[in-house]
Amino acid sequence: LYEKLKTYELDFAIVEGRLPAEGFNTLLLDTDSLVLVVANTNRLAKKTMVTVNELKKEKLILRLPDSGTRNLFLSHLESNNMSIRDFNVILEVDNIATIKDLIRKDMGVSILPRSACLDELSKGKLVGLPVENLSMIRETSLLYHADFGHDEVLQTITRLYREMTKAYR
Repeated sequence: LYEKLKTYELDFAIVEGRLPAEGFNTLLLDTDSLVLVVANTNRLAKKTMVTVNELKKEKLILRLPDSGTRNLFLSHLESNNMSIRDFNVILEVDNIATIKDLIRKDMGVSILPRSACLDELSKGKLVGLPVENLSMIRETSLLYHADFGHDEVLQTITRLYREMTKAYR
């Protein structure tokens, strides 16, 4: 992604976080949180919060190791002196839709961005729960060239992004 931005193959990209990069600016689009996502039939679904020890007993389906979502989860574990090796990771998948499908079938649970599950959460198909002592906030930003001279484009993208996400909240 950065290589395509550096070579001007792309003018901008929507990325997780505010990634500092020389020659680029960022514009915060949204903040989101990672939550434990479980099937509405899962034994944890009736709880309001899950402890780390409860999470360790679940079959965990995670994003691939290079995923920003996974890296945010891992950094929160490390900051709490925990390791992913303490958990029962049964599968690593790149596709969030596949992960949500596996969760709906109660084949496991996952740590996912709340925004990626808004439709399923609002319809009661999935349940999103906070994990005690793991407040996992992430930012979504627009990364663009410092010399990008089309402020109206950036404003339009920002407006459209907020309108689209507002429809799901």
